[in-house]
Amino acid sequence: MRITYVSHARFPTEKAYGRQMAEACSALVRLGHDVTLVVPTVNPNAPADPHAAYGVEPSFPVVRLPHFDPWTTPLVPGFLKTLVGSWFYARALRRYFSSHPADLVYLRSPLLLRAALRTDVAVLLELHTLPGRFRRRFVGLCNRCARVVCLTSPMRDELLSWGVDPGCVMVEGDAVDLRPFASLPSLEEAKVQWRLPTDRPVIGYAGSLVTQDTLEKGVFDLLRACKTMADHGIRIQGWVVGGPQDWVQRAMDLATELGIISLVRFEGPIPAVRVPSALAACDVLVYPAPASRHPYFQRDTSPLKLFEYLAARRPIVCANLPPVRDVMDESVAQLCTPGDPASLAQAVETVLSDSRAAQGRAQKGWDRVQEYTWEKRMGRILSTLTKEP
Repeated sequence: MRITYVSHARFPTEKAYGRQMAEACSALVRLGHDVTLVVPTVNPNAPADPHAAYGVEPSFPVVRLPHFDPWTTPLVPGFLKTLVGSWFYARALRRYFSSHPADLVYLRSPLLLRAALRTDVAVLLELHTLPGRFRRRFVGLCNRCARVVCLTSPMRDELLSWGVDPGCVMVEGDAVDLRPFASLPSLEEAKVQWRLPTDRPVIGYAGSLVTQDTLEKGVFDLLRACKTMADHGIRIQGWVVGGPQDWVQRAMDLATELGIISLVRFEGPIPAVRVPSALAACDVLVYPAPASRHPYFQRDTSPLKLFEYLAARRPIVCANLPPVRDVMDESVAQLCTPGDPASLAQAVETVLSDSRAAQGRAQKGWDRVQEYTWEKRMGRILSTLTKEP
């Protein structure tokens, strides 16, 4: 099948969606499809080899469509830049579609849906959030798609409540490439590689500290939990891996304020190829979350890091959020209350006090993640296109 996979934003990027796109396109090629990734021209300083940025095979071309970029001029007000940029990019896409035939347009942005549906090609829309306005028009566009993929069950349920045809909607969360996790170093070996102490448990977090530029993802609660454990006399080494740097500095300032800066190491961002060994160096991997009613935490999130945590075969402590329950439950992780450092600390202490049970959950997590490879995910999505809705 000839697939045109359309990005709505810059590529490559330090944000998670860039890795999602690279992995999805690479998996589609491994499944035997002819894939072209089309991206806008909003990143003039992009690396010459975007595949190398994510460590994926150069098996699909990346086409940058020329169009007017409002981010390069002060004449377009800031609040209009995204809308104006999407309009010009959609126009460029229509020209591209007319001269580059495909069997499927794989789309990630509702802003580009009308342009894609003007072709005679089947359109698959993958939703990572839901639009806040123009709901009726959006529902009508969704019902014209060959398939609408929601990342989580709560997202699907809300979309169906709006009136989208249940026959065209499916749920598929994110995934992981298991190949880099096939031969992990032992816990002790990984700690030595990363120069971490071997005489105490390492409590690790790996991933961005912020989403949508302003939403803190729970690392501050992890730091407060580390303070609680230290007050309980438990010797630990906290390890925060990821950026961006300004948020790392905020976290360091809080650790200093709490008096635990000597107990937590802030690694900053690391290359994607080093993530598996970093996860292998942790006695406990933590996915915290704030107490927030924001749709990201209540409906939308399907974190790449959770699938990587499962693949690392290390004990996991996970915030009990509605969207992550599609994959995480008490059989594979110790759950804790979002936004509650005391609950998070208690969950970590429970894992450390019963290593046999924790390792049993980690093994069950490894067994579960076998169904969440990128190839199986993309294969399941495309297989639905051959069936009657």
